[in-house]
Amino acid sequence: MRFVAKLAIAAVLGAAVLGPASAASAVSVTQVGHSSVIAAEGPDHSLIFYWQAIGGVPWHKEVVAGKNTTYSAPSVAQVGKSSVIAAEGPDHSLRFYWQTIGTVPWHAEVVAGKNTTYSAPSVAQVGKSSVIATRGPSYSLRFYWQAIGAVPWHAEVVAGKDTTFGEPSVAQVGNSSVIAAEGPIASLTFYWQAIGTTPWHPEVVAGAGTTYSSPSVAQVGKSSVIAAQGPTNSLRFYWQTIGTVPWNVEIVALGNTTYSAPSVAQVGKSSVIAARGPTNSLRFYWQTIGTTPWHPEHVAGPGTTFA
Repeated sequence: MRFVAKLAIAAVLGAAVLGPASAASAVSVTQVGHSSVIAAEGPDHSLIFYWQAIGGVPWHKEVVAGKNTTYSAPSVAQVGKSSVIAAEGPDHSLRFYWQTIGTVPWHAEVVAGKNTTYSAPSVAQVGKSSVIATRGPSYSLRFYWQAIGAVPWHAEVVAGKDTTFGEPSVAQVGNSSVIAAEGPIASLTFYWQAIGTTPWHPEVVAGAGTTYSSPSVAQVGKSSVIAAQGPTNSLRFYWQTIGTVPWNVEIVALGNTTYSAPSVAQVGKSSVIAARGPTNSLRFYWQTIGTTPWHPEHVAGPGTTFA
């Protein structure tokens, strides 16, 4: 979701698309309708959206929200027939913006008020709802959902204080909402909830001293998969067949190869991961679903990738 494109396209093309000093944080990219779209924190904590018809030129720029509105990397997705963006707003609030594909203007909603949001959020469509995951007060994990086209937003505490470190990642896997997050003592935690039900079910994917970045979660084939930076700047991949246990771990790349939160997705019949490599390079790894090994590729050389 979206995740591999967020890192790979934005990191390599960011300067050309966004222009000098136009983005103050990591950017997010996905496909919406028949366009490639990018969301970025702009100058003076504004929120900027760029779109380009697939196979066309040029890039088109829109100001989603003006100065002093955006204080994190945004997350962009398609939900129903709309482009949607979530971002941390002023005073640690949570903001949501939507625009019907092919129309103007952008519509703003306050999902959660001040002192509720302490990380970049992750937004996705799950079932017939827009959903957002973010780190809440006291290192808790919060989840918000809204039926498409309806109000209000509904808040859920997924995990209490001192459970969540870094930025969570949310997706639909099978018939469930799933969230991956860095847990206490550099562990990796996973939460799932059957769509439309309660409660949330926690799982420890990997124990203490295994996880040193925000993870990325997605569905690949018939499995839940997670990618995260491991010890000594290695790259780890975890997978679990939907509805089963346990979690299975693979070392995608050894130490001193990975220097950012990775991004994972399904592309064709492969699992793919993108991450920042040594000397600010961009690395890509792929594996045909259900097989080994992982295949590494150098996408861009030193001094190209800073997200």
